Amino acid sequence: MKPIKPADDPRFHYEIWTGPTEAFGDQPKAIYYVENHNASCGYAELATDFRLAAAALIETYRASQLGNWVTPVAHLVRQTLELELKALYSAVLEHDSAIDQKPLVKHDLLSLWQGGRDWLIGRGYKIEQDARLATTDHLITAFHEIDPTGDLFRFGISRQSAFEKNKSYDRIGLNIEILSAEFEAAGGLLHHWEGALVRAIIMKEMEWDTDPYFDVDDFPRSVGDATA
Repeated sequence: MKPIKPADDPRFHYEIWTGPTEAFGDQPKAIYYVENHNASCGYAELATDFRLAAAALIETYRASQLGNWVTPVAHLVRQTLELELKALYSAVLEHDSAIDQKPLVKHDLLSLWQGGRDWLIGRGYKIEQDARLATTDHLITAFHEIDPTGDLFRFGISRQSAFEKNKSYDRIGLNIEILSAEFEAAGGLLHHWEGALVRAIIMKEMEWDTDPYFDVDDFPRSVGDATA
């Protein structure tokens, strides 16, 4: 196994029990890293943080209508979706270690989505009855087709092309009301089904017949769903 390259310059890093070294100094830092010995956070926790940031920026854009906010909003929304999709995919991996792990180290939204969704369907989860499914699929597909490698909103010029030239951020358009609604729906769906997989693991560990704190069937049903 290839060793992990350290990046722990003591001027900006310290361990919580021993405290800052002399190299860290007494001058306040704008940003620093502390080893606190907590369990490491995962995709789901970071997705929550990014969703809060995206929601705040969406409101800023809605109030100001400044075009300068378009690409930062798109970047935060795409990043949040990628984290939520990776949280779902990671939960699938906890159940089935045989699935391809490569999507977790890439920025391919569609591979993450199709892999997680199809696994759930194949194992009998009722995600196809979720009223948010079509909206989620539409939003993820749109972001994937516009920015398949995740570089357009981050760097302004993408490695991908359209109309015989590299894609550029100043060609991006968005409808903030539609985006906001679809973003909320997708977040709800992804959070619920990732949660369903996590809670299934907890149920097994606790030897519960039913989960007293989570109802996997508590989700909005599609119109015409006879089981609603």
